[in-house]
Amino acid sequence: MSLLMMPELPRMTNSQSALIVLIDAEDVRHAFASWPDEICLAACLMRDGDCNMVVFRRDERPHIAERIMDVLRLAARDICFVPQVPGFETRSFRYSDERRLMALVASDPTVLDEAIDYAVNYTYALEEGLDPALVLGLKPRVPAAPVSAPKPVQHSTPAPAPAVDRKSTGELSPLLPEFLRRSAEQARRPRFVSVRKPKLAVLAAQY
Repeated sequence: MSLLMMPELPRMTNSQSALIVLIDAEDVRHAFASWPDEICLAACLMRDGDCNMVVFRRDERPHIAERIMDVLRLAARDICFVPQVPGFETRSFRYSDERRLMALVASDPTVLDEAIDYAVNYTYALEEGLDPALVLGLKPRVPAAPVSAPKPVQHSTPAPAPAVDRKSTGELSPLLPEFLRRSAEQARRPRFVSVRKPKLAVLAAQY
């Protein structure tokens, strides 16, 4: 968008802040011979004397009013269009006014660069099946939903083998040294008691 100083053009009412002149691609080509096809120009003439230049494609014209209001941060009651746009006021625009405006456009070659870039990017978006408004930055991108990190795969831990009661099974631990193993085996062998146990009566007499 280029910003220029506006020449003396039709006056707006006290309630309006901008006069928007929509210029077709063929008309802009009178100022720039290499102006791209299908690209139009909106000259936004502000009450304070500034002029904002906004390029757009011909097929975007039905929605250009909304874009202009968003760019200028103005309400519909604050702007008027030439030629008339349904729902907005308009002003008379004489041939001499057109000539002065086109001289203003021709004095800023950066408008041509913007138009060429706009045309290239718009065409690219169409060919790639993309939304031109997103590619050109005309509307904010919707933030992508946050991607949750994949949950770690939980491997089931095999249940530990039940502890073996070696006392009940009589099995010796294989970790025992050989000399302890022999001692343990000897201790586990059945032994016969050679001394007879005294009877209870004999025990009672000893006390």
